[in-house]
Amino acid sequence: MTDQNTSPLMRQYRDIKRGYSEAILFFRVGDFYEMFYEDAQAASRLLSIALTSRDKHSPDPVPLCGVPYHAATGYIAKLLKAGRTVALCEQVEDPKLAKGLVRREVVRLYTPGTLVDTELLSPADSNYLAALSFQPASAQPAVIGLAALEVSTGEFWVAEFHGPQASVLALDELARLDPREVLIPAGSDRNAAAWLDQIKGTRMCERPAVAFDRRQGGRALLDQFRIQSLDAFGCGSLTGGLEAAGAVLHYFRETQPAAPLDHIRRITVRRSHEAMHLDAATIRNLEILKPIVFGDSAQEPRGTALAAVLDRTVTAMGSRLLRQWLVRPLIQCSPIRARLDAVGELKDCLEERVALRAALREVQDIARLGSRIVLGYAGPRELLALKQSLAVLPEIASRLAPLQSSLLVEALASWDDGRDLYEMIERAIQPDAPPSVRDGNFIRDGYHAGIDELRKASKEGKQWIAGIESNERERTGIDSLKVRYNQVFGYYIEVTKANLSRVPSDYIRKQTLANAERFMTPELKALEERVTGAEARLLALEQDIFAQLRGRLAQEAHRLDVMANILSLIDVLAGLAETAALNRYTRPEVDEGGSIAIRNGRHPVVEQLRDDRAFVPNDTVLDLENNRLLILTGPNMAGKS
Repeated sequence: MTDQNTSPLMRQYRDIKRGYSEAILFFRVGDFYEMFYEDAQAASRLLSIALTSRDKHSPDPVPLCGVPYHAATGYIAKLLKAGRTVALCEQVEDPKLAKGLVRREVVRLYTPGTLVDTELLSPADSNYLAALSFQPASAQPAVIGLAALEVSTGEFWVAEFHGPQASVLALDELARLDPREVLIPAGSDRNAAAWLDQIKGTRMCERPAVAFDRRQGGRALLDQFRIQSLDAFGCGSLTGGLEAAGAVLHYFRETQPAAPLDHIRRITVRRSHEAMHLDAATIRNLEILKPIVFGDSAQEPRGTALAAVLDRTVTAMGSRLLRQWLVRPLIQCSPIRARLDAVGELKDCLEERVALRAALREVQDIARLGSRIVLGYAGPRELLALKQSLAVLPEIASRLAPLQSSLLVEALASWDDGRDLYEMIERAIQPDAPPSVRDGNFIRDGYHAGIDELRKASKEGKQWIAGIESNERERTGIDSLKVRYNQVFGYYIEVTKANLSRVPSDYIRKQTLANAERFMTPELKALEERVTGAEARLLALEQDIFAQLRGRLAQEAHRLDVMANILSLIDVLAGLAETAALNRYTRPEVDEGGSIAIRNGRHPVVEQLRDDRAFVPNDTVLDLENNRLLILTGPNMAGKS
């Protein structure tokens, strides 16, 4: 079809689609997101929705399918799961005020690594967007930079790997990270391409080489954090790490053009000496996060994983933190002892532990709520979830007060119960508010005089319209006469066919049905304009006030970030204490000596699998002198590996 034969709407669609050739374009038309051409064919198959066509009677009809705008998130989730990306194209001006074709723009690109929507994220899993930058040497990259951003929480870090083992170390870090999307420079050389082929199970996204420019990356970080030198975050001397970090920021800005980046407040440098190095094979074979699946991936995995045995956290934030601890174990005695002190104290203090865990169950995912508030995506229900979380912080603080271990004392010293934020939401938002600002009626009565006036006018108008029904029945003598409303025709008077002879002369016919006629009167029309006008102004004012409230909360989001970290720490420590108490675990004595001595040791995972009889404890002794070797005996398949 030539442009001369294409409607203005379809020309607009094709112009926008050119910039998002690989994504399925959700093109807003009224109350639907519509898809055309090859997007429609792919979406109808993946979403199991009807494929129809536009301009059916033309010689070249356009394939078409669509989904309601208010239900789009579920359909987007299915497309992402199928490996596709989705470009969301919105009407960016009021159709009533548009001169000619309504202006449309892509306001968001949904990709696996840039999700912040609660419906699209797993609560217990982090959702990382990563980028790799490498400088090829003779046989393999000599320097590999890795940056990772968890968009839904604002966590941002960078690492570098040097020397002959750089590629191995980077692959192992990716295994620990388990990113949903990895950005790589386009046009990689043969050696780099062979190395990248080893990355499995994640979306690889080629980006222009200019996105990995070191100088631009450094400037992007300086601008993002409003600092003069990257030395403030310890990354001023990095090379490939800055390239990767700049690529991550560039990609996020490109995919989320309407979203601010204010929830990304810091970048940390991960160094290899800070944690034990667990490679990909170790994480998999020890079944730390997931049980091994044999053969077809669709089969049920055998057994369970260490994370499942240990995880008795009660918040999503705590569950994510525990998984990070498991794949990055500490290697220095002092922080290990600090964790053991806190777990031991909570294990022994039953009353405090039970009360803490009960209060923590009321805490929602503050880390992700704070990010959605800053990004402008949070709705009324999410503010209520934040209020619910803030309400229990004083109780948690009171339960922490008598505890003496250093981690818990430090947590309480940094405590912020957010009482002012709680009151801000309590004063403004109805306790039974709807999930979306589109639905209206979410601002409390008495919070804003303008809203109270418009709400009163709307209610009184509806009462007047209800009164018209009574008056018209009395005037016409038609007892079955009804005054009704729908979005297409507005308010109308409905009279059955049997009573049409009694209709007054001032009734104006609006619609004919099989068994009735619908009419309008000048009085009803005037009231309709008054009521619908008040409702439209009311909704617009509520949305404006909500945006202001969300903006004020966004300015305090750094406080939510601090409390999210503290609460996740408390949740993990209390959860491990609960596990230790239930499973009768004993605290180990940790030192820097060269021996390991375990008496009556029990394997935490294998023990859970033995339902038929008790696990038989066993001893282990290893040292640097007489017991440098441990011999495992038993039949094959007995777990010697």
